[in-house]
Amino acid sequence: MESAFLDFKKSNKSLFPHFFHLSGIHPELPGYEVLSVLESESLKYQFLRKSAQCLVLNCSVKGAYLAAERAAYCKRAVKIHYSDEEQAKTESELAEIITREIDLESLMSNYKSFLVRAYRVGKAYNQYNTMDLEVSIGKKIWDELDGKCKVDTKNPDIIFALLMTENEVLFGEEIFAREKGSFESRRPDRRPYFKPGTLEPRFARMMVNLSKASTKNFLLDPFCGPGGIILEGTLMKCSIIGLDIDKRMVHGSIKNLTHYTPDAQFHVFISDARKLPFHNNVPSIATDPPYGRSTSTYGKEIEDLLDQFFSEAANALIRGGTLAIGMLDEIQLDDIAKKYGFNLNVFEKIYIHKSLTRRVGVFEKK
Repeated sequence: MESAFLDFKKSNKSLFPHFFHLSGIHPELPGYEVLSVLESESLKYQFLRKSAQCLVLNCSVKGAYLAAERAAYCKRAVKIHYSDEEQAKTESELAEIITREIDLESLMSNYKSFLVRAYRVGKAYNQYNTMDLEVSIGKKIWDELDGKCKVDTKNPDIIFALLMTENEVLFGEEIFAREKGSFESRRPDRRPYFKPGTLEPRFARMMVNLSKASTKNFLLDPFCGPGGIILEGTLMKCSIIGLDIDKRMVHGSIKNLTHYTPDAQFHVFISDARKLPFHNNVPSIATDPPYGRSTSTYGKEIEDLLDQFFSEAANALIRGGTLAIGMLDEIQLDDIAKKYGFNLNVFEKIYIHKSLTRRVGVFEKK
């Protein structure tokens, strides 16, 4: 859901404090993802602070909206009107403190309805009940405006969001909130072509974002398989090139892309990732090479395959180009990448399930 107040022409240049409410799937990757989106589209920001499941930046409203809308592991972006380490005794006292700091008359001058939502990270500020906070803040807003604005739970003109983190309370107007289940229709088992071991759509989208894929350039996946990563790229309006050595994967990718994004720009064809047909002209690579019992490397040991691939990627990427890659935790990706002149930007473990822990690496060509 996006806020009705958005006017990108007016808000693109000015920087305002925003908080991004992040998924708890990993302590670092969701934050990296938000920053990568902003950098991919050359949108200015200033890092302010980060805590568990919360990133606070100065950025434009346009930047906040785009980052939250694109980032798979961002729940919402909120323009901050109040933040403090407040320890009021009751929900009504906290509501009083928050609303006292905000010029509600000015903020609500163009709106007729509103809604308040409260969230907490873990057990933060557990002395407060979130539902009671919503009611208390809503009542204070109603009182301050003499009943000129009504509460609307279905289609409010503006949504106020409060987030209680481990060390502060943040409150402001919601710019974007991801709807629950927004990735469900693209689950691997619901696609026209299915192959076991395929990335879940949220993880695939994160990989695209970590590669700093831009709507102005093209994204390459040289191990595209049934198209999980490139499908997310097309949905983000990127131009796409997908390669795979297996013609069944190529046909499957095309089938999936045509089903979900029939009007998108994409090119998928048979090719060996160890012999990439590119030279210093690829800005972004996002990929998840084959590994495990259910995938095939055509008889090539995975370490040798990756060594040859990184050599080709170094040749294909432009200077400053980004490679985002997922791999088994036990594979020493960082050593291979350094061998071919890559700078290491991100190198994080992420638990997938009891028999699989992935290592996500983001590398920049020197």
